[in-house]
Amino acid sequence: MNGILLVDKPAGWTSHDVVQKMRRLYETKQVGHTGTLDPMATGLLPICIGKATKVAEYISDDKKAYLARAVRGIRTDTGDTTGVVYARSDVPIPDNLDDILRTFTGEQLQLPPMHSALKYKGKKLYDYARMGICVPRKKRPITVTKLACLERGDTEISLLAEVSSGTYIRTLLDDIGVAAGCFLTMSDLRRVSVGNTTVDGSYTIEALEAMPLDARKSLLLPMDRLLDHLPPIHLPAKRLKPMTNGMSTRISFPVEKAPIYRIYAGDVFVGLGIVKEEDGTTNVCMKKVLV
Repeated sequence: MNGILLVDKPAGWTSHDVVQKMRRLYETKQVGHTGTLDPMATGLLPICIGKATKVAEYISDDKKAYLARAVRGIRTDTGDTTGVVYARSDVPIPDNLDDILRTFTGEQLQLPPMHSALKYKGKKLYDYARMGICVPRKKRPITVTKLACLERGDTEISLLAEVSSGTYIRTLLDDIGVAAGCFLTMSDLRRVSVGNTTVDGSYTIEALEAMPLDARKSLLLPMDRLLDHLPPIHLPAKRLKPMTNGMSTRISFPVEKAPIYRIYAGDVFVGLGIVKEEDGTTNVCMKKVLV
């Protein structure tokens, strides 16, 4: 039993809560998620089951899109409305908000929030934050490919944000609010896509609980389904056994430069591999065998 399940995470659940639930529903310990969603957030959470757990980190690296709502006039220590307010503003949402949003598109650096699962000296940042301790953090490169205001009122706005992996939407909203002078704090967040896969094809916890095991198994997607952002290399079908046994394959055709590739032998997805240049030859080597 190997594959990817698209779950519509409910509010109030941690990503780990969903993993624990799927372990029980699928009767296996080999379950992992592909990118943490905050407890207050809802939406698409791809769950990897069986050998698919080996590709979870690569699915996490793909772009993601969110629908976010933010209230005007406050900043909190968590960056969302669950936190403690430490600053207020009476400035209205500016008429040139779209111009401000454009300045936040493209490549940029973002400082991760203290209330996050990133680690410092082996301990998660939110553990320090709960003790009132602020530790050093380095800004990280992110890319915002799309940022659009969908609705705006006197006291709140809603946005569509398409971003690279590792982007904190609540931090992005806080930064936008500071730049606009009106302050913005996230009040709701829903992940609507990961790569080219949308939340429309996902299943709620309640729907999954109501199904027999065989029906739940039939929902699992192939392990390469959410790896479209990794370039493929197609080898002859006869290379299946050698590649699964750890042998490399020499290729004579050009391939796109990338750190890792999807490897196929005939119609079979073998797993993830790398390309090495050795003595004037180009060889494909497996990194993760998934058959």
